Amino acid sequence: MGLLTYITKKLLIGIPVIFGVTIILFYIMYILPGDPIQLLLSGERVTPERVEELRRAWGLDQPVYVQYFYWLSRIIRGDLGISIVTKQPVSLLILQRLPYTLALMLTSILLSYVIGVLTGIITALKRGSLLDSILSTSSIICYSIPGFWFGLILMLIFAYYLRLFPVSGYEGWHSLILPALSLALPSSAYVMRLTRAEMIEVLGEDYIRTAWAKGLSKRRVLLVHALRNAIIPVVTMFFLDLPWLMGGAVVIETLFALPGMGRLLYVSILKQDYPVVQGIVLIITILTVVCNTLGDVVIAILDPRIRFERGRSV
Repeated sequence: MGLLTYITKKLLIGIPVIFGVTIILFYIMYILPGDPIQLLLSGERVTPERVEELRRAWGLDQPVYVQYFYWLSRIIRGDLGISIVTKQPVSLLILQRLPYTLALMLTSILLSYVIGVLTGIITALKRGSLLDSILSTSSIICYSIPGFWFGLILMLIFAYYLRLFPVSGYEGWHSLILPALSLALPSSAYVMRLTRAEMIEVLGEDYIRTAWAKGLSKRRVLLVHALRNAIIPVVTMFFLDLPWLMGGAVVIETLFALPGMGRLLYVSILKQDYPVVQGIVLIITILTVVCNTLGDVVIAILDPRIRFERGRSV
């Protein structure tokens, strides 16, 4: 199977997934308590006739399936609706917050994989040593501690006592260091253990022993022969971690008062701002599908056997 055909099939599989999520998302928002029109008009004195007029204008007097297709048609056109709280377009609110969340996600995932892959390779090469025991034990501890707890500890030490970073808010790139570490440390522990396990397994393969027997340099054996095959599961996790970091960003951005999408989602849930919640969750869904597809493509490039094997099973 050619690479282009493989990518096309993966994208076609992702479309019904996104469509299914829109149905579930809309229905959950539909059955939640509260009237969007009453929330929209909160604090205003209006007549019942005005309420009914707005209900007809928003299509809320129609059956649920008609409301869903009306909402879906607007989504396809790029219209995510109007925020009930701020009365601003949802797309504008998201675009204003998106750069902060992307900066936080990219910084944290780069930190987690740089730390995780490097320590994983070191522990695999030093298997059974004191250094391996220390790093492996540290990874278990880091993986067991929630990100928000790391955030509180880092905030207490580096922001409150040492005053090296701001406690909360966004005052420049240095404001992202503590939140990014809070997200990265638990993730890096898992990446380290995955890299270590894969490297140990690969280093025991026959082709690695053959490479040593040929007299190849240690650097070539480790980087070209061993790491290239051991890194495939790690690459898969890299792309799967991107959308999941959004869930962690909700807590971390709220903890550090960062003006990102995660905090916007948290505040919107508290205030029952359903259009904003729908818009952000939909973006997370699309991000998940895109990241899964990118992960499959990169893996297929690293190991062409995968696309041929999966191509026969599709």
